[in-house]
Amino acid sequence: MSFKETALEIIREKIRGADWIREPLVGFADASSAHIRGIRSSVADDHLMPEDVLPEAEIIISYFLPFTKAAGECNRDGDFPSQLWADLYNKTNELIAEINDALVSALEEAGVKAAIPAGGFDTDRLLSRWSQRHVAEAAGLGTFGLNNMLITKSGSMGRFGSVVTALKEPCDLPMTEELCTSKAGGKCLACVKRCMTGALSEGGFDRELCYSVCKKAEEELGADVCGKCAVCVPCAVWD
Repeated sequence: MSFKETALEIIREKIRGADWIREPLVGFADASSAHIRGIRSSVADDHLMPEDVLPEAEIIISYFLPFTKAAGECNRDGDFPSQLWADLYNKTNELIAEINDALVSALEEAGVKAAIPAGGFDTDRLLSRWSQRHVAEAAGLGTFGLNNMLITKSGSMGRFGSVVTALKEPCDLPMTEELCTSKAGGKCLACVKRCMTGALSEGGFDRELCYSVCKKAEEELGADVCGKCAVCVPCAVWD
């Protein structure tokens, strides 16, 4: 059995009882691929490389925990994130930490080195030093939508996690199919219409304006979230 199947079993066990999460997705990214190397030019020039996390890095295990349609409905209305949406964000982060620990333990028991990335979010530059979505893209899990969310075969509403490993198994390739209707030349823009602040537009993305909402939500709800552009849109949940 490949470790990808083992990883899926571990994740399924950890999310048992989390009724807001659907069947997880798992992808393997080549730590030395051009896609991973290119993250520094597309995200931040000091973005961590896999070998910064684990010198023996070979494969990055990336996974997606897709949310249910009902989870998104709790954040549909109003011009500010809901308390339930913030709570689900925090609960999912706790699950991701548990999943990461379990994956590392399973790998180490099999004699394979592994480590959990801890790049963090730079609140001055509003950039991540370990972008879960860009890593997931390199692992073939999806393509970026107009709203900067990664759209997977299960949709874009959910959370990503990853572990850097010395595992030697076949890797997945980035998707070539464009999953965002707007980027593919169609007429959608649902995410733009859902953005309550105007931070998201067809022509670009205002990070500071977006983050101002997330920062206020952290102060009032206990989580730096918004998610208005990611819920109740056509790409949010795919079966």
